[in-house]
Amino acid sequence: MSQTFTAFIELGRNLVKSKGFEWDIPLDDAGSAKDGVGWNLTAAVGDVPPPNHYLRDLGSEQKALAIVNKHRAANNLPPLMRTAFSSAWQDFIKAAVADQLFFKRNTTGYVIQSILRPLRVVASCTEKEPWMLQLDDLRYAINVAKDVQASGKLADLVVGLVKVVFDQHHICDVGQIYPMLGLARIPVRSVKSKHTMSKEELRTNLEQRKRAERLPERRAFWELVRISMTEKPNTFMDELRFAAIRTIIITGLRVGEAALLPFDWKRERAYLDARGRPAGEAGGISSALMLRHFAEKQQEEQSDSVVLCENTQPVPEMFREILTESLDRVARLTQPLRNTLKLQCETGRILPWYNASDVIPLAELYSQVTGNPFWLDMDRQPFIDRYREDFAFGVLEELRSLQFESYKNQGGKLDQALYMFGNRLQKQIDSGEYELRFRSANGATIAAGSRMNWRETYLRVGELEDFIRKATPSKTPDLAPLPLATGAVQPWEFLFLHPKRSLAEERNDGLCDVTRYISVSRPDPTFVALSLGGAKHLSSIFERYGQTDEDRALTIEAHSLRHLQNTELFRLGVADTIISKRFNRRSVAQSYEYDHRSLAEELDQIEMDDDLEITLGEKAATVAKMITAGKANGPIVDSFRRIQRSEGDTAAYEFLRTEADGFHATPYGHCLNSFTVDPCPKHLECFSGCRHLSATDLPENRHNLIRLEGKLKGAIEIIRARPSNSVGWQNQLEHAEQRLNGVQTLLATPVGQPAFPNGVDLSKPASPGILDD
Repeated sequence: MSQTFTAFIELGRNLVKSKGFEWDIPLDDAGSAKDGVGWNLTAAVGDVPPPNHYLRDLGSEQKALAIVNKHRAANNLPPLMRTAFSSAWQDFIKAAVADQLFFKRNTTGYVIQSILRPLRVVASCTEKEPWMLQLDDLRYAINVAKDVQASGKLADLVVGLVKVVFDQHHICDVGQIYPMLGLARIPVRSVKSKHTMSKEELRTNLEQRKRAERLPERRAFWELVRISMTEKPNTFMDELRFAAIRTIIITGLRVGEAALLPFDWKRERAYLDARGRPAGEAGGISSALMLRHFAEKQQEEQSDSVVLCENTQPVPEMFREILTESLDRVARLTQPLRNTLKLQCETGRILPWYNASDVIPLAELYSQVTGNPFWLDMDRQPFIDRYREDFAFGVLEELRSLQFESYKNQGGKLDQALYMFGNRLQKQIDSGEYELRFRSANGATIAAGSRMNWRETYLRVGELEDFIRKATPSKTPDLAPLPLATGAVQPWEFLFLHPKRSLAEERNDGLCDVTRYISVSRPDPTFVALSLGGAKHLSSIFERYGQTDEDRALTIEAHSLRHLQNTELFRLGVADTIISKRFNRRSVAQSYEYDHRSLAEELDQIEMDDDLEITLGEKAATVAKMITAGKANGPIVDSFRRIQRSEGDTAAYEFLRTEADGFHATPYGHCLNSFTVDPCPKHLECFSGCRHLSATDLPENRHNLIRLEGKLKGAIEIIRARPSNSVGWQNQLEHAEQRLNGVQTLLATPVGQPAFPNGVDLSKPASPGILDD
C-alpha cells in the first residue's frame, strides 16, 4: 500500500467526519448497506430533494460483472458472484466520493454518475487492490464498460476517472497511466469541446454554420413552435409544458431556469428623462418588463453549488404580451396547488384541512390521495371534455358536488378504482407494518379480516398521514425550501407547481383534481426536458401532437433553443456585451461559444457602401469584408493596403475587383493567391511553408490541423522505429518533420496573420538556374 493511497484515504476520512458521517457502512454479503440508506449525499451537502442520492452500494456492478463472467466462461473459468468489494476498494470509493463532493464541491448527480459508477465498474473488473492496478487492468475495464453501454459514454467516464482520480492523487504504484491509454475522449457538447466536429460536419462554404449540430433541427424547431403556440393541450400537465416551452423559446433560458421561475416573476422598470417625465414622451421607452428568475452557473469557485442566484432579464417589447399572457395563465391554473402547498408547509401536515384526530370517509379521502376525482361509477367523458376545454376549476367542484349528492340521496355505486384502492390498502394494513386501521364512523377499529363495506369505512387522518410518509414517500409533497444567498425560496413560491405522479390524468387518460390533490411537486428540469424526447420510455409532445409519422418521430434538445437565440441575436447585429448580459454570462467570450453563424452571416454585419458593394461584385465584396474584419491576410491583402495608402480607396478597390479570384478557403486556412493561370504549386499542402496562407479561428481548420499533426507524429515514430542508412529513409524523415513543423507553426499563428511570411513566393516564376536555357 503506497503512502499516497493512505494519504488519500485519510483525507476522505477527515472530510466525512466533518460532515458528521460514520466512515464504516455495515454491508450485507452483496455489498449493499444493511440499513438501506448508507450515506445520504443530498442531505450531506444541504441540497433539497427530490431527487435523493445515496452511497449505499459497495458491491460488484451487476452489468459489468455479467460481461466479466462472459469473458471468464470463454476462457473456461468459473463465474464470479456478486460480493462486497475489499476493504481497500471500499475505502477508496468512499474517499473519492468525499473528495469530489465535499472538497471539489461537485453536484451529487455528477458524483453518482461520473465518479461512483465508473469506480464500481473498475473494481468489478479486477481482483487487484487500487494501488496495484496497471495499464492493462484499466484498459480491460474500459473495454468492459464499452460492452455495458454501447454509446461509449460509460467507457469515456472510466477514461476520465483515470485522469481525475487515479493519476491526480497518484494512486497507482506504476505512476501516471492516463497519457499511456492513448484513447480519444468522446467530444463533449460544451464550451471546452471547440474542435471536435467530424469530417462530414465541417463547414465547407460560406453558408454552412459553425458547429451546426448544437442548433435545433429546423423541422423539429418549427414543429415545436407549432405545437406549443397553436395546439390545444390534452392534459393539465401539457398546458404547463407548453407555457414553459414558449418561455424558453422567447427568453433563451436554460430548461432548469425556466422550470424554476418564481411565482413573483414580473418586474416593471420605469425610465424617465432628465426632467423626470416618462421617456416615451421624448421618443424613448417609458417602461420595460423584466423577468425575474434564478440563473444557473453563477457560483464562484468556493461558493455552494446548491444556492439559487436571483437575476433579471429584459423582455423585448414584441414578446411582452405573449410571455405575460402565458405566465399569468400558469399562475391562475396552479393557484389551487399553491394554496395547498403553502398550507402544508405552514402546518407541516399532509392533510392540513383536517385535525389529526378526525375520522373521514374513505370515499372522500380517495380523491385527495390519488388525485382521481371520479369515485362513483358514472359517465366520465362529458366532465373530461368540459374540463379540458379551459381547465376550469368549476367543473371539478361541480363533479364533486354531484357525486356527493348522488351518493347521499340515491346510493350511487362506487367506482371500481376505489374498490381496488381499498383492497390494496387492506393488504398493507393486514401486513402489520403500519399503524393505519380501518374504522367505523364513531372511530372504532374494524377488526382485521372483516368483510369490508367501503361505504361505511373511515380512516383517521393522523394515521393516514404517517402511512403516506412511510409506505408511499413518492406521494409526499415537496415541503423543503431552496436556499438563496440570503434567505430561502419556499416551494409554494415557484410558478410551475404541478401534481406529483399525476397517473390518473397522464397514464389513465382521466382527470387530476388539482384543487384537492395532496401531492404537489416543485418543478425540476425533467418536467420539460423529458417531454421533448429525452426519454425513450415516455411519450414526447411530438408523439402526442405531431400530425404525421415523421413529425411524431422528432426530438429536440431544450438547450439547443438557447444556442439558436444566441446565434440569431448575433446575426441581427446585437452587441456581444448585450447578448452576454441577457444570458447572465460573466465573459463576452462565452457568448461566442454559442455563436453558430455562417461566415456569410458574420460578414453581412460589416457595413459597406451599397454602390461600392454593387461595383465590386459578390466575391470581391466578400474579400473586402474579410479584410476589414481581419479574417484574411496574404500578398493580395498586402497589395490592397499598400495601394490604399498610396493611391486611395478607389484604386485599392479597383485592384481588389480584378484580383478577387485570388481568395480561397482551404482546409487549413485562407489563401489569397490567384490560380487563374497556373494551379496551386503546393498541391494544397499549404502547411509546407506557403507564404499565401493565413491562419483562421474556424474550428474546422483547426480540427484538420490537429488531426494532421497527430498523423505526422505517428508517421515520424514509425520511421524512426525502423532506422536505415539509405538516402530514402532520411528523405522520408525530413519530409515528415518539415510538414510537422509547418502544421505546428500554423496552429501557433495568430488569427489573420500569415503563417509563413518569409516563405518562397511561388506565384512568381523561379529565377533561372545555371543549367536553364
